[in-house]
Amino acid sequence: MVPAWQALKSLAPLAHIECEADYERTTAFLNDLLDLVRDDAGHPLYSLVAVVGDLIEAYEIDHEPR
Repeated sequence: MVPAWQALKSLAPLAHIECEADYERTTAFLNDLLDLVRDDAGHPLYSLVAVVGDLIEAYEIDHEPR
């Protein structure tokens, strides 16, 4: 399982967003995904859009100016 996870992480930023650079990288990845998936709920990567979006949302909630 470790080799599969490492291979996936080399292709997609699927980790907790720790800093602005991580946020920028993850947001760019989401935009690329959205270009591929669009609004096709049947697309094989559709659920990945939700996962990446959740990572971004969590970072934005934690780092929103008050």
